[in-house]
Order: sequence, then structure tokens, then C-alpha cells
Amino acid sequence: MNFFKKLLSIALVAIFAVWFIGCAGKPISFKSIDPKNYADVKDKGRTITASESGFQLLLFIPIDINTRHVRAYNQLLAQAHDDYITDIKIEESWTYALVGTVYTTTITATAYPKK
Repeated sequence: MNFFKKLLSIALVAIFAVWFIGCAGKPISFKSIDPKNYADVKDKGRTITASESGFQLLLFIPIDINTRHVRAYNQLLAQAHDDYITDIKIEESWTYALVGTVYTTTITATAYPKK
């Protein structure tokens, strides 16, 4: 009987460890840009926006929650093409959806062409 309690304890610890590891988000690192690189084209900046969402089913099961920041930033980079990205603003919002919650990340930035 004692063996089964130990086995159950080990199994529960393993399940919770895997669960909590799955709840970790991925960090985004923004590149630092010298303002001198785009100073001559300050008037040619354009606003770009990217938005990605994830869903938390029954407030317990995350679906595409942890990667929404990275997906939105990659979408922003695709819109910028080869331009410099500055003035980055990140906005978080959520919407209740009866069986869960939709979490949305919106990233807005200014893209300046390279000289």
C-alpha cells in the first residue's frame, strides 16, 4: 500500500510539473535602433499594427495563449519588411466567451525606411 502512495505522489508531481512548464510564455526581445539611422526619413514613418489571440477554455485549458506575443511580433516584422521598427506599444485585452476567455495582444509600432 505504501508503494502505491509513493507512486501516486510521484505521478502527481510529474503531472503538475509538466502542466506548469506548459504555462510559461516566450519572451520577446526588441532590437535597439540608433535614431541617426532613420533621422533623415522621420516624416516617412508609417504606423503598423499586428494582433494575435489565444483562448483559455473553461478558465483552465490554455489554447495558443503563451505564443500570442511572439506571433503578433512576427506578424509586425513581416509588415515592416526591411524597415526600422520604433515606438513599439503593446496592448492586452480580453473578452469573455461563455466557455472561456479570449486574450488578445495588439502591437502597434512605427516603421521607417532605411536610408
